[in-house]
Amino acid sequence: MTPTSTDRWSAEGGRDGEPLDEADLRLRQRRRFVAVVAVLAVVCGLFGVLTHLQGPKLTDVQVDASAVVERSGQQLRLFSNQALAHVDPDQVVVSPAAPFTVETSGDVVSVQFTDRLRYDTDYRVSVSGVSSIYQRQTSDLEARFSTEQAVTWRIVHGRDGAEDSLEQADLKGGAERRTVWSAPRIQAYEVFDSAVAVLTDDGAQSTLSLVSLDGVAAETLPLPLPEGPGLVTQLGADRATTTLAFSWQPEGSEQETLYTLPLQGQRAVAPVTSIAGEPLTVLDWQFVPGLDSVVAQATDEQVTLFDLSGAAPPRPLGTFVALQGVSLDGRGIVAATALQAFRVDLSTGEQTPIPFSAVEGQTPFRGELVAVGATEYVQQVALPTDGGTSFSSLIVLDDEQEARVVFRPPSGSSEIEGFSVSPNGQFLAVETATATSPTDYTYTIDPTPAEVTTTVVDLASGAVVASFLGHAASW
Repeated sequence: MTPTSTDRWSAEGGRDGEPLDEADLRLRQRRRFVAVVAVLAVVCGLFGVLTHLQGPKLTDVQVDASAVVERSGQQLRLFSNQALAHVDPDQVVVSPAAPFTVETSGDVVSVQFTDRLRYDTDYRVSVSGVSSIYQRQTSDLEARFSTEQAVTWRIVHGRDGAEDSLEQADLKGGAERRTVWSAPRIQAYEVFDSAVAVLTDDGAQSTLSLVSLDGVAAETLPLPLPEGPGLVTQLGADRATTTLAFSWQPEGSEQETLYTLPLQGQRAVAPVTSIAGEPLTVLDWQFVPGLDSVVAQATDEQVTLFDLSGAAPPRPLGTFVALQGVSLDGRGIVAATALQAFRVDLSTGEQTPIPFSAVEGQTPFRGELVAVGATEYVQQVALPTDGGTSFSSLIVLDDEQEARVVFRPPSGSSEIEGFSVSPNGQFLAVETATATSPTDYTYTIDPTPAEVTTTVVDLASGAVVASFLGHAASW
């Protein structure tokens, strides 16, 4: 067998043919090892120097594309290969523009969006001049993501004695709708991440069901039945805490008591208690977005903020003849006295009068209102026409400087039945029906004409995005 070079070195010794003793052989092997390690160290060192000379690099991006449109205060996190120096807000650009705050911790830059983002939108977040805590070499980080498309829900009344349907469809391509649940006399519903709570009644007794999103499974939820039969007259929910709330009117009573029903744990129905510790009878109430809290107007017209977790005592906000709504950002409410509407800050209780604008040069009659921003309101108004003998109904966006018409009924025979705004303030859903369409007033909640059309409008552009049969649109 032909000897290898290793065999020659081990058997024959050095280049002069002299055999190497064991000590010399170990020395040569050690020198080779050291040389290899040195070369590798130099190479690694060069790569390390190049890395630092190039500045920090983006290694990962984390963002929940669904949560950013559903809830405010969501984060985009950019991970770097180096521990980062402090990043100032003026180093960050969000496109399309959205308000944000920024924090730096270790190798992470966290961009927190103040408000909900727009549906079905491509976002780019760039951070310029980023450096590590060890040296000044800078680089730019960039993240791109797309938010989810809006999904709409609606109630469609059955015709000729057929059951009502709860339907779901993408906002775009809404013709591909699907029926999630069918039942007689659907009154209201609330959508959660994995189920939908559906309220029905027979005119004397309500039933509250929790239905899986595929419509396959359903369970009956508890109501205050020990008090006897009764009706749920208002239903609401906080998706983040999976908590339901409802107004309960016992048979034979004209008073409505506010109850809560957490869908986690034992699912125990419990009344919301007043400052005096008694079950709270209410005229109106609404959940506060992003908080485990409700704002309620008691029968004495006192409006109070209630923390459902019990961490804070009830906080009175004032006496008002109408609770007109909680702002989409959850920071305030709109409530009215007999003479003036106010924006009420939930953290301070400060009351600020709302200066409404003229509409097309006229002073309108004002109706339902939704606060979509710190100084922006969507409101249904009525303008006198024909010398005051008739009225035209419109939806306007008022920024306290001017009121811009965002929806006008398509024909003189159409009437606005109601409207809602998507949780992120992007879309307006307006319900219309003809004056001749019959209405079943035996429905406990929101009796509407038999045939209602919902038109969805982009508030920024005024463009019609979708139109479908049904009412009580939810997102």
